[in-house]
Amino acid sequence: MAAIASSASVAPQVVRSTKAIAPSRAALAIKPTRARRGVTVAARAALYFPGETAYIEQIASDYPEKGIANWEEARCLFSELGYNILDIRSEWEIDSVGNFPRELPSDHKSGAKIYTVPLINARAQYDSDAGKKVVKDQQPNRDFMNQVKKIFPDTNAKIIICCSDGRNRAIQALEALDEAGYVNIVGLRGGYNMWNRTWDAKLRRRNLPGDFQEEYQHGADGCGVHATGASFQNQDAFQYPDWKDDTDWIDWSA
Repeated sequence: MAAIASSASVAPQVVRSTKAIAPSRAALAIKPTRARRGVTVAARAALYFPGETAYIEQIASDYPEKGIANWEEARCLFSELGYNILDIRSEWEIDSVGNFPRELPSDHKSGAKIYTVPLINARAQYDSDAGKKVVKDQQPNRDFMNQVKKIFPDTNAKIIICCSDGRNRAIQALEALDEAGYVNIVGLRGGYNMWNRTWDAKLRRRNLPGDFQEEYQHGADGCGVHATGASFQNQDAFQYPDWKDDTDWIDWSA
């Protein structure tokens, strides 16, 4: 800030510098402004970019204990830290709504893979009263855990659980895997929907961070599944600004 100028004939005034005050390195947490894909962006701690060593190390130290990962953290776990993705949506959702990459790009180095095992089988049918397609004929996949164990025989396997929105079914599956002794399990906050808003089929970022006119990120405590046993019951009470699946999914274990 410039000095305050004053005299008997001139009213005091404050002359402010027009130079922007750069955020501290601690505020950026990782790296200062850089150019990516032709757009200048600030690499923030809340955003994943390949090669951001400090961010990757932070995520590695946070998980699996943190329990729930957002789409940025989950991408880091998948691409950098060897966490496989287990998509538990029904087949019709994968076919009609969208799927994770069928083929991973050549720069995917972690060796992690994407698997699909539906927790609940269902189909969609047009409902004239609702004016849209709604989920019908929900049936729990009673072979779910056997199928998971066949894919992941080692209970130390690193697994990200994904449903449509990271709520009902993901919580059910996390509890089931926790009870079966799996210790490196993480839920995907926002589910496939939020992942797909951020990453395209080749795992490129859809919307480069800049002005952040839409802010989907939000904070929440971990579920405590690894420290105190499964405690996902309160996850639906979190305030999610992101999309929510309005389907009333059945209880898989009932």
